[in-house]
Amino acid sequence: MEKTKIISLLIATIYIILFIYSLSANEDHNSGMDENYLKGRGVVGVIIWLMISLGCIWWGDELGEGLIGARFGLYSISSTSPGWAVKLMGWVLLLLPALTIGFKLIRGN
Repeated sequence: MEKTKIISLLIATIYIILFIYSLSANEDHNSGMDENYLKGRGVVGVIIWLMISLGCIWWGDELGEGLIGARFGLYSISSTSPGWAVKLMGWVLLLLPALTIGFKLIRGN
């Protein structure tokens, strides 16, 4: 297994552990909303986000090759996307929450 795949899997595992911890820490608070519904949406959102991020990182070359011929708006895509660009976007998606939290901690908000 490639080193990048292992690193991305470790980061995803850390996110899952922190998400489970945040759900268990927030059980004492009652916000008046249907908490099970909100928790369910949060779990589904995290799973989809991790699947997209890890999918782009792990199978970036294959995903880039599969985007030929898409037509959106004024532009038409007639060549493959480079695999490194798809992998880079996967890393951006995977690291964006950590970067956001780090930025907030640095600013002190």
